[in-house]
Amino acid sequence: MARMTSEEIEIRIWAFIVVILSTMLFIIAIGVMWAVAYEDQGMELAPIDGIFLEILKAVAYMSIGTLGGIAGRKIGKVEEKAE
Repeated sequence: MARMTSEEIEIRIWAFIVVILSTMLFIIAIGVMWAVAYEDQGMELAPIDGIFLEILKAVAYMSIGTLGGIAGRKIGKVEEKAE
């Protein structure tokens, strides 16, 4: 097996990070949709449920921002090499 270059290693690490963040976002989205669609809810949201949803929302926003940053970083490097 040939040794990987530092660029190939970096690409594999970023790919792993993107897969993990995407999986986490998918699980959060499915969990929230499941809770809304299939769980019996009262007319008012319990305080602990509200806090939990706020935490999930913050994690999801952070993940989306991180994925956008990774994509922007890679696009910038590709454009620099093209010039």
